[in-house]
Amino acid sequence: MSEDTENVAATEAVAVKEKGKDSMASLMEELGDNLLPFVEGDTVEAVVLAIGGTRVWVDVSGQSLGFIPEREVTGTKSSMKIGEKILCTVVSIENEEGHVVLSMKQADREKYWQEMEDKFKSGEPFMARITDANKGGLTVDVGGILGFLPVSQLAPANYPRVSGGDKDEILNRLRKFIGQEILVKVINCDKEGNKLIFSERAVKATEIKEKVNKYKVGDKVKGKITGIVDFGLFVNIDQQIEGLIHISEISWSRVSDLSKLFKVGDDAEAMVISIDDGRISLSLKRLLPDPWVRAAAKYKASDIVEGEITKITPFGAFVSLDEEIDGLVHVSELSDKHVVDPSQIVELGKRYSFKIISIEPENHRLGLSLKAVNSEPKEEKVDVEEAKTEEAPVKATKAKKSKAKEEEVSAEKA
Repeated sequence: MSEDTENVAATEAVAVKEKGKDSMASLMEELGDNLLPFVEGDTVEAVVLAIGGTRVWVDVSGQSLGFIPEREVTGTKSSMKIGEKILCTVVSIENEEGHVVLSMKQADREKYWQEMEDKFKSGEPFMARITDANKGGLTVDVGGILGFLPVSQLAPANYPRVSGGDKDEILNRLRKFIGQEILVKVINCDKEGNKLIFSERAVKATEIKEKVNKYKVGDKVKGKITGIVDFGLFVNIDQQIEGLIHISEISWSRVSDLSKLFKVGDDAEAMVISIDDGRISLSLKRLLPDPWVRAAAKYKASDIVEGEITKITPFGAFVSLDEEIDGLVHVSELSDKHVVDPSQIVELGKRYSFKIISIEPENHRLGLSLKAVNSEPKEEKVDVEEAKTEEAPVKATKAKKSKAKEEEVSAEKA
């Protein structure tokens, strides 16, 4: 649009405005000290007077002439009509030209913030359009307000279960939701902090929670494995309910790679071990005999045992005594000397002899010591030295007696 068009639109707007008032003097006489009954930040009603150039000229609350810059127009100027009533936010009471500056977009944001606040309080779900994705979740645009739908708040059916936790693959799966609409609830609405958080899980949370509460700790359940991740297995035990078997609840022995033991679609039988706020935790190993009961009878404190180093950490090393029982040799029990790096004392995969220094079957703990096997008690060393000292004169005396007897026998023969 040319500058002439802009000026024509402004002139037309002024002309229309002046039809409603005899003069500025009569306007001031009517309003007195309240010439402009609004301030910056207020949301006001405006009537479209003229459209031209990069501005939409409006009558502001029947009190003043103002305009909306094109960049602050919701939608397009071409869709607007003369005489149309719209809501705007006052950006500036007066610019250098003496006009009120307004924004439709800002008014929309105010309206949508209020709408989100109402939905947050009521718990009413609504359809939200996904506009972007990152490794942490999905971005939602609500009338110019950007909200966030975290991965953890996705419904089980949409949760990106990626073996090995590959973040790039997780992002690829999340990107498939861009452009789609998802039924969500507002779970955090903070206008001042510009924070708007959504949840898909919460939509059917009440219904799911009622179903979950039908289960109780100790129940045996059957289902299918729906996801394998680094920290455990997801198991579908109902059409809407998934439970998590944490990696520590897979087996009584140490497990490192779940993908080698299970695959999606496998049947699984597990025990319910906890129910918390609609979430169910399951266990495979609780359905199997606890090997630590047997360990209590098999292993005793002070026993010397052999085991293989399975993991080395800064605080010590884990030792496999058999297929089911692991023990820990603390860094302080590796050597009589101060140890900074346990890997300098023990080697991964190598077998050593250890002394059991503690065993707690009820807590599944077994403490080992390497230095107790490699170091002899000081008292024994002293006794050995003393024995050597006492033995020396005895041997010398016997040698003298033997020599004297030989000399005596030689003399008799002579």
